[in-house]
Amino acid sequence: MKKFKYILIAALGAVLVNFPDVRAAEFGESPTLAQQVAEGKLPPVSDRLPTTPMIVTPNEKIGVYGGTWKMAQRDQRDQALLIRNIGYEPLLRWTPQWTSTIPNVALSFQPSNDATEFFFRLRPGMRWSDGAPFSADDIIFWYQDILLNPAFADSVPEWLIAGGNAVRVDEIDDNTIAFRFSTPYGLFPTALARPEGVEPVSYPAHFLKPLLPKYNPNADSEARSLGFAGWKERFIAVFGTPGTIDDPSRWLNPDVPTLNAWVLTGVYGKDDPLIAKRNPYYWKIDPAGRQLPYIDEVSLTLVPSKSAAGDAAIAGKVNMQERHVSTRADEVLAANHDLQPFTLIESDMNTLTLSLNLNDKDPVLRDIFQNKNFRIALSHAIDRNDVIARFVPDALPHQAAPRPESPLYHTVLARQFIHYDAALATDYLAKAGLHQTDSEGFLLRPDGKRLSFTIDTEGANRFAILDAVIQYWRAIGLDVRARNLPRDEFFAMRERNDHQASAWGGDGGLDAMVIPINYLPMSADSSWFATGWANWYVNPNSPNAITPPDEVQKQLALYNQLKETANAQKQNQLMRDILDISADQFYVMGIALPPNRKGVVAKNFHNVPKVIPAAWSYATPAPTNPSQYYIEQK
Repeated sequence: MKKFKYILIAALGAVLVNFPDVRAAEFGESPTLAQQVAEGKLPPVSDRLPTTPMIVTPNEKIGVYGGTWKMAQRDQRDQALLIRNIGYEPLLRWTPQWTSTIPNVALSFQPSNDATEFFFRLRPGMRWSDGAPFSADDIIFWYQDILLNPAFADSVPEWLIAGGNAVRVDEIDDNTIAFRFSTPYGLFPTALARPEGVEPVSYPAHFLKPLLPKYNPNADSEARSLGFAGWKERFIAVFGTPGTIDDPSRWLNPDVPTLNAWVLTGVYGKDDPLIAKRNPYYWKIDPAGRQLPYIDEVSLTLVPSKSAAGDAAIAGKVNMQERHVSTRADEVLAANHDLQPFTLIESDMNTLTLSLNLNDKDPVLRDIFQNKNFRIALSHAIDRNDVIARFVPDALPHQAAPRPESPLYHTVLARQFIHYDAALATDYLAKAGLHQTDSEGFLLRPDGKRLSFTIDTEGANRFAILDAVIQYWRAIGLDVRARNLPRDEFFAMRERNDHQASAWGGDGGLDAMVIPINYLPMSADSSWFATGWANWYVNPNSPNAITPPDEVQKQLALYNQLKETANAQKQNQLMRDILDISADQFYVMGIALPPNRKGVVAKNFHNVPKVIPAAWSYATPAPTNPSQYYIEQK
């Protein structure tokens, strides 16, 4: 067996290492960095780049150095803007066209024939933004001291689990790492290319080890001397909350080394504008051998709302952005003639998804929510044509289902229970055993209490639509209240399973297989219609786990099979089987199919594709390689 292992590693080396050494080439760099080299403040560019830098082909043409990329960022919990624009550097990344995954931080990768092992060759000589070497040791540190550290989490994320078992990560040598699973995991490369996939390469061991007692016996006492309760509190204060990049705390310390093209110089939510400057050790070059990024810095103006982001764009404080500004793009373009549009291919399947918490802590309300007839009643009670005419006039009625353009489009899931019929809604309420009312005409629960619940959302635009929806529900005797919560409070309530119902966007339109959170309870973070069932799927022993019904367990078993196979045809068939069950269960309802949108870009801002997919799982616009964007200098 050992002999076989050594043969495998030798063969793997032949596959992974056959790349040219480009250190003999002459590299170019930004004039600002060249000046620092001349002053002795930085090593030469050839010493800052890895042996084999990643070569990025510009979208239009080779660019010029200089300029500031300007965007508007919401002042609370808008870390997604940072992730999507300057924080997406996983081992594997999406192609710009969203057709496949390709090596990124990894120089190359090789899966085993049975898709249980994935070997990644890193880029020798690659460095963190502070100049310290990046190697397999950093990934092993993440695996051993973060992912498996019970002080930070009681479970491993779903995307790092196959066959009910967590991934095992092994260091083959300084520049080769292996991810091993107990069962085949054909979807693993896809999972790594999602924004969550940056986790394994986000933890600089040299910077973080002194904060852990394992490496520093005095870590706890040092933390207490600085006013912290202990080493863990200090670690989180320095680095942020481990486990997911999608947390605002991860963007509060500019001293944390990174692999990103631009490095923050201030604190998100505090500094306005928030500035990110070029990383002198960035590991990508253009075809002419010039180190990227072209643009000197990124400047983020803090705004209180999405609407205010549109105002910032009108005022000239934005020169390339899609997030927040797309809803007002036409107005922005009409008012600011220095900007022009680019097309965003919408991947969301709904402008507003509506979900009841099928695991509500109130047992009476939980039984009502789990009654499919009740959910059907709510759906028939909504006049979608009226809502669409008022808020999204270019949209079409649509349930929470993959988009018609998707090969996974499911007619039943998309069209069932969609027509407005208040009388039919009342009939379904009666089928659910709800027909008695109080003196004010509101329905009573089986225990005699008024049937009341709260549905939450975040954001003025969503709240306006939601407020219109609940008026239809109140008209059939449901005492429903809508709340527009701060982002932090909204997410915290769902993490604790303290919510009754949710209204949000509709992930999974074109990427139903990549992000199926609305079709089955597979994500404890995002499948809000059944967080307890989702916790059971991730970790049946979790104190937050609730055992799902047999049909839901069958659906989750199908998803495990889907994750295991690398055969695209089989994956599609398994996903269709999952959607069949989703249609039968009718977990989540929707309002409207959103049309394509527009982003805005300055006329002197180049190399932005004219058409870009729009999705969280794609991390729009990151796969288009923002490091190759450039600003024409006057």
